[in-house]
Amino acid sequence: MNYLKIILFVSFQFISLSFIYSQGFRTLGQSDTAYIEPKNIDVSLFRAINNGRNGFSNTIIPISDKSVLPVSIALPVGLAGISRANKNYYDENTAVLLALSEITGTAFTFGIKNIIKRNRPFVNLKDVFFDKYNSPTDRYSFPSGHTTMVFSMATLLTLRYPDKPVVITASFLYAGLIGYGRMYLGVHYPSDVMGGMLVGAGSAALIYSLRKEIIKGKNNLFNENHPDSNSEMLSAPAVLGLTLGVDLINQIIRSGPLGEKLFIGSGNQSLSLTVNL
Repeated sequence: MNYLKIILFVSFQFISLSFIYSQGFRTLGQSDTAYIEPKNIDVSLFRAINNGRNGFSNTIIPISDKSVLPVSIALPVGLAGISRANKNYYDENTAVLLALSEITGTAFTFGIKNIIKRNRPFVNLKDVFFDKYNSPTDRYSFPSGHTTMVFSMATLLTLRYPDKPVVITASFLYAGLIGYGRMYLGVHYPSDVMGGMLVGAGSAALIYSLRKEIIKGKNNLFNENHPDSNSEMLSAPAVLGLTLGVDLINQIIRSGPLGEKLFIGSGNQSLSLTVNL
């Protein structure tokens, strides 16, 4: 498909350029010389977003950021279960494609991270606001794994439900919030987020282009022959209900004292602050 070739070509070019561009960041993080902050649009945009502290973002972004993993698991699993119970095979197939899109995006992201090995902004730059409790578990920055995940979901849902504007709008608003939040939380540069968007969208497009073969394999596995028909879809209420429900449950489980714990990072040094909301 033409759109798949375009996405994959653009992704390859962007990742290649980022590999060259990121070398300076690795050198900066490992050097003992005097600190000189890079002067480029990536750092400038990061500073503008990361320094733009406000009460609304302090409240919403940590919550939404922590919801990515639970939502990425619960959405395909929950959608598959609900669809199977209601004999809605189009949505069930969507759940399978959704899970494969997430897995593909995650695999590509892991591989690229360990090839490029770009340090995170709170390691390379001074005076970065970052939330230690929302900080990543892995070391490398490019591309953003959170952004890859949410854009793979949003793109796959858009391709499967082009006539469902509520699902499309909600999916990309959520994905955009997560991408913005990764910079606000101090763990990714804008180019990391853009890379995650391309990897996520490309993974979804790849899986969608193989949907006939994947669905045929699924039917053979379960000895079924259900058509991939989109009649009587549960898409909007199921997708939105599962996402909001998981987000709410996740927040209840993680809820603690009212306040945002921020760390102003400078390399390996940090200052802990608590901001009451």
